[in-house]
Amino acid sequence: MKLKYGIGAVIASTVLVAGCTTDKGEIKDYNEQVQKAFDEEKPVSSVGKKLNSLEQDKQKLVKKINGKDQQEVQETSKKVVDNVEQREKEFGKEEKAINNSEEKFKIAEKHLDNISDKAKKKEVKQLNDALKEKYKAHDEYAKAYKNIMNKEKDMFEYTAGDQVEQSQIDKKSEAVSKSYKDMNKAFKKYSDTMNKVNKEKEDVDSLA
Repeated sequence: MKLKYGIGAVIASTVLVAGCTTDKGEIKDYNEQVQKAFDEEKPVSSVGKKLNSLEQDKQKLVKKINGKDQQEVQETSKKVVDNVEQREKEFGKEEKAINNSEEKFKIAEKHLDNISDKAKKKEVKQLNDALKEKYKAHDEYAKAYKNIMNKEKDMFEYTAGDQVEQSQIDKKSEAVSKSYKDMNKAFKKYSDTMNKVNKEKEDVDSLA
């Protein structure tokens, strides 16, 4: 009986050790896949710089419109529309990068179910949930930013035309202002989720 008990204890401890080893491997694999997801987002930084530059160009153009004659307003408005189209194209690169990142993240998620230690699994799940929130928040921010560009395009295509009324300009300008307020809220939420991801990632890094 003692011999059997001894063998049972050895088998049990081997299973426990194997469980710990498996967890460490799963967390490591999860972390590596999440890093691949982060790597997909590298273009976002250069896109942001380009968008900021285009936004500054747009502001300069808009300042030129006030108090100018109709012909100059029309010509400058067309340039603003061109600027919007450039931003749309540039922002598309950011959306593609984030989508690619999310696809890589979905592969990482598969490792979560294979972690047996409850405490470690909880830590990884917190990062996993934070990443889900981040992708969702970026989607909301992207919709808000594209809404701005649509509203700006609508306004300046109108002012580039021949039949222009001040009441319509005021209405369209108000729509642009509202869209910026909505975008700022969405961007703050996205920024907050990124900070949360960074915090949770540090906790998971200590487990790997």
